[in-house]
Amino acid sequence: MEVPILGRDRELAELRAGLVAAAGGAGRLVLVGGDAGIGKTRLAAAAVAMAGEYGVPVVRGQAVDDPGMPPLWPWRRLARDLPALHRVLTTAHVDPADATARFVMMADATDALVAEAGSEGLLVVLEDIHWADSASLRLLTHLAGELATARILVVATYRDTGVLPDLLRSPAARAVRLGGLSREDVAGWVRRVTTAADPEALAARLIDATGGNPLYVRMLLDRLTDSGEITGNPELHRLVLSRLDGLSARTRDVLGAASVLGERIEPALLAAVTGAEPGASLDEAVAARVLQDHDVMAFTHALVRDAIYQDLAPSTRADLHRRCALALASAGGAPGRVASHWSRADGPDAIAERTRWATAAAHAATADLAYDDALRFAALALSSAEHAPARDRAELTLDLARAEFLSGELDSSLDHCRTASRLAQDASAPELMADAALVITGLGGPDLLIAVDHLCTAALQHLPPEATALRSRLLARRAMAATATGSCVLARELSAAALELATRSGDPDAELDGIHARHVTLSAPQFRAERVELAHRAVALAETARQPHASLWGHVWLVDAAFQVGDLAAVDHELALIEQFARARQHSVAWWHLNRLKATRAALVGRLDAAREHNEAARALAERIGASAAKGMYYAFLHWLAHLDGTIDAASADEALEVLDHIADMPLARVYVPFLHALRGDTERARSTFEEFRTMPATVEVGPMWAPLLSQIGVVACQLDDAETADLVYRGLSTLEPDYSADGSGAVFCSAASPQLLGDLSMTCGRADVAAAHYRLAVEMNARIGARPFVALSRLGLAQALVASGEFTEARTLAGQAAAEFRALNLPLRLAAADRLLQRIGAEERAADPLSPRESEVVELIAQALTNRQIATRLVLSERTVETHVRSVLAKLGLRSRTEIAAWSLRGS
Repeated sequence: MEVPILGRDRELAELRAGLVAAAGGAGRLVLVGGDAGIGKTRLAAAAVAMAGEYGVPVVRGQAVDDPGMPPLWPWRRLARDLPALHRVLTTAHVDPADATARFVMMADATDALVAEAGSEGLLVVLEDIHWADSASLRLLTHLAGELATARILVVATYRDTGVLPDLLRSPAARAVRLGGLSREDVAGWVRRVTTAADPEALAARLIDATGGNPLYVRMLLDRLTDSGEITGNPELHRLVLSRLDGLSARTRDVLGAASVLGERIEPALLAAVTGAEPGASLDEAVAARVLQDHDVMAFTHALVRDAIYQDLAPSTRADLHRRCALALASAGGAPGRVASHWSRADGPDAIAERTRWATAAAHAATADLAYDDALRFAALALSSAEHAPARDRAELTLDLARAEFLSGELDSSLDHCRTASRLAQDASAPELMADAALVITGLGGPDLLIAVDHLCTAALQHLPPEATALRSRLLARRAMAATATGSCVLARELSAAALELATRSGDPDAELDGIHARHVTLSAPQFRAERVELAHRAVALAETARQPHASLWGHVWLVDAAFQVGDLAAVDHELALIEQFARARQHSVAWWHLNRLKATRAALVGRLDAAREHNEAARALAERIGASAAKGMYYAFLHWLAHLDGTIDAASADEALEVLDHIADMPLARVYVPFLHALRGDTERARSTFEEFRTMPATVEVGPMWAPLLSQIGVVACQLDDAETADLVYRGLSTLEPDYSADGSGAVFCSAASPQLLGDLSMTCGRADVAAAHYRLAVEMNARIGARPFVALSRLGLAQALVASGEFTEARTLAGQAAAEFRALNLPLRLAAADRLLQRIGAEERAADPLSPRESEVVELIAQALTNRQIATRLVLSERTVETHVRSVLAKLGLRSRTEIAAWSLRGS
């Protein structure tokens, strides 16, 4: 008896609307929730039928109630019909311990699904996502964020609401919660399948007993007698088990083993567990409607399987788990599935096997980027090895620490790294001490980095001298920690030693680690030549090491180095190589770098609309791959564009300030707070939030972020007319060779010729003559590379410096040129500043010369020795009028004769 779809008109309409919307390019995620047996699967089947009406292809996946279910199992199941998605999900990852790899894979899988939808559209059905692993839910969340512009309808069923919050944030998500059927719906069902004399009364009794749950209603209707009475115990568990009444003992045993294996029936595996072919028993169970045999053989409902499993005696259940583990291991089953059965088995070998398989499962989950599953299995392995030797426990503790680090649990990871280091020391295993020090990479505040440094130091004390590769990696990690804690000189010393050891080791991966640490510690303008050499070495080593992405680092570093010297041809060459890398590997991180660097390149030469477009594209890519740090870079770029324009809108400033709250431990981030307040015109708040930076230029060591931090402090000092701070910054930056404002730390924005800022600082300090020299050099440097907005800014700065020195003629020309460029670039506030300067120049010139234009003409002709009559003829005036102008000139200049007028004129020329 098939359950009719009664009382679901609204839900069916929601599904049909979703299919229509997806066909038009506006995809949806419909989350169908409700209690077990409420009809979620039936509704999903109805969606499949609708898709058939519209000619929309369908793919289906299902999570199962098995702790050993492989990561991304529902997606892997449906990917069998989607080749592009299958390729993404089965591609081996170069470095599965790279936390960004998971985000890249999610983005690539989403792209594959959107591409697979094509013009026909696609219905994706995911059932029982309440059992899904975290990686599967993460991919669904990622896809949900892209559905609004995709031809995909996703129908996902679930039992509880725990999976909903992240998914419902997508504007494309809809929640459909199924409740029990109404009395009228059940009465209609009764009429359809029975000859009951009083359908309404029977429906009322069924509603009272089941709450309208369709599965319960169907089970009770199956037990309906001819007289309309319901036989047996209506309690659900007993109701389910009653279906086993009358089955043979052999069939009941087979079903017990099947319930231990899972919802779906695998006959060959079941035969291995039970020791006999189960065919006849399976047929008997299908006839009794305990099993169903549609696309695959499975229990008719998860509740049926649950009831049979719970009814097993504990000893029987544990023995069956042991037999299942052995059968799965023999058949090459997934390590996680084998480990899960061993975790519930008994026997003398259970603990050792649980540890072995849980360890294998943790490693497999890491390779699949399922870090949460890796953590779970690593914890299971360690908990099973309480009495193992110290070395074994050190290795298992390390596995757990790595899984915790990749899952973002830094504090727990550090604790387990410390424990592993102590166990390794007890076991005289210095290489494991080194491994413990190398777990945590690239993250954390000063306290965490200091703790990692202590682990590295301890490992170095025990490692033998010949372990050059490991020693180099530990020194590289110490260098990174020293950099992050502000000990830049020590960091450079450590990185040099690390790279020397790594090169001597002959290990290309160790050498790349050393190169990376060395490049970071040399991220300051003074060290460009060595950084370029390191970048070329990284590109060359990438093919022989296990880190092909190192070539991406090298090209990004070379872009930054090319910006520093204003070599835009080299910038374009490296950008082309980054794009080639991105296309060849479809690498989202490479696309992010490409867009952010193209934004910088475009802004430099005045293509401001293109710069904004590339910056937005970089932001979208960063969000898709989960690179949260990139959000700060996005806003930093917007801030510099705002500075170029001269203003920022309130909404953008508020968003940026909110982002800055989350990275307040970084001085380079904090200094943007007074910068933004100054841009908004809130001078008081700008001054109060700038106070901590006023003495900082004198205390910061030369190293990574030194030049950007000093430059940004200098910009704010100029905004606030803070001469004292401006002078400190000037002293630090004026020692550098003139360049184009890059330092190797990653070009967020290239503010062109560095003498421009030196000129601004000099003007703030009241040194107009010094400023003029810097501005002249900035004009020449910016013009050389076609940096149009910055040429205009440098000309405006030079004009202001000249005006301050009383030199108006050249200042007028420069300000006019700057105004013309600002007008062409559509920078109205900068144009207004240039226009104001031109007006000031006119006023100053008039104040400096008391003579009227006509009087000046008369003076010029007197200097040529013309008489009043000759002047009158030349200027077409009366001689009396000329005499009047001469008297006025004598009075204004305090002179006594025409001869003195002539001499004054000649001196002025």
